[in-house]
Amino acid sequence: MQLGIIGGTVVLGARTVPDCSIAIDNGIIQDIGPKKRIAKDYKFDDEIDARDRIVIPGLVDTHMHSYQVATKGQTCDSELLKWLRSYIFPWEGHLSRKRARACAELSYIEMAKSGTTCFSDFTSTRFTDEAFSVAEKIGLRANIGRTMMDYNAPKDMLEDTVSDIEDSRALIMRWHGRCNGRLRFMVTPRFDVTCSDELLVEAFALAKEYNLVFQTHAQENLGEVAFERKRFGVPAIKHLNKLGLLGSNVLLAHCVWLDRKDFTLLAKNNVKVAHCPGSNMYLASGIAPVPEMLKNKISVGLGSDVGAYGNYSMFEQMRLAVLLQKVHTLRPHAMDHHTVFSMATSGGAACVGLSKEIGEIRVGRKADLTLLDKRSLAFSPLHDVIAQVVYSAGKVCVSDVIVDGKVIVRDRQLTTINEEKTIRRASKALVS
Repeated sequence: MQLGIIGGTVVLGARTVPDCSIAIDNGIIQDIGPKKRIAKDYKFDDEIDARDRIVIPGLVDTHMHSYQVATKGQTCDSELLKWLRSYIFPWEGHLSRKRARACAELSYIEMAKSGTTCFSDFTSTRFTDEAFSVAEKIGLRANIGRTMMDYNAPKDMLEDTVSDIEDSRALIMRWHGRCNGRLRFMVTPRFDVTCSDELLVEAFALAKEYNLVFQTHAQENLGEVAFERKRFGVPAIKHLNKLGLLGSNVLLAHCVWLDRKDFTLLAKNNVKVAHCPGSNMYLASGIAPVPEMLKNKISVGLGSDVGAYGNYSMFEQMRLAVLLQKVHTLRPHAMDHHTVFSMATSGGAACVGLSKEIGEIRVGRKADLTLLDKRSLAFSPLHDVIAQVVYSAGKVCVSDVIVDGKVIVRDRQLTTINEEKTIRRASKALVS
């Protein structure tokens, strides 16, 4: 099927091109050019009139937990380890299949309506199939993992190493690569606080065997770092390095408390980082040294980290990421809007192993696009598109969303499911 995005203001890298059209065929961007030429050269099966639209690459959420969305509003004013013990582990430990599906539905609907086209979801120890099923139905590009824990976890969540690996392998067989590669499995041991070395090593080997992203949490919180020092003698990154578990397929969430050696290890091994500024503020974890990471050529993406944050808006995470560094360093140029926009698009794509497929609007890339209403107050008046996307825009500006060349949100309404009915049913399942 051929889809045309006609006459929009299109963001191409650092450039913004007005009156520009995009030709899409079979999910791939075939051509980008002036409206008149594209109209002359192509006959489309479907068109979106983008005269009042800003077209940006689909936003990428590199770290979130859909099965925690039900805890929104219940987990305020706590730090990481207490938050896990008091709220998250009890919720996940009593999770049912019905509730897992409801969480995925609410999470993925919110992301789609917020302009996020690709995400990395750290589910729980059970019912990961439900997340895949919902992502398949809604039409988002998904990297989904089953949480692994075989040590220092509540009894109703503690599993043995063998079952963690074998259950993950079964999920790979069922889901990885489905929907034209839109659905992908990632390997997700929670963190070394709740994982044995054996599990970490075998999980990494599983990721290598199938060429998957290996994602875990690292050095988010001072209490976590203190626990690791007592148990291993060193924090997570140095511990993972000792085990031989740093590589280009590794995505570490948070990385707030780093030293010089950590920067060297991350850069040397081409490890990626999911920066979650909202979560780091919400749980009082600290301020990640993102400018230093970027200076050391470390790939950094953004993550909402819901339920350690209140919503899935990557617009908020962009804004928080840039403002946090300004106030932390007292330097207005500590981070700029172009940098954080790249982190939410091409940087996120690199983090999830899709840098050659998504993250930029370019001929030959998959057509994952977010369209923003140029008539929104965020763009009135319009001066610098990328600056206003970062500093002024929000999910209210999102009008249309395209994933793999398919329009999954048109004129602010999901096209793939009955949005109102699904939200009502899912909300009921989480309070009953």
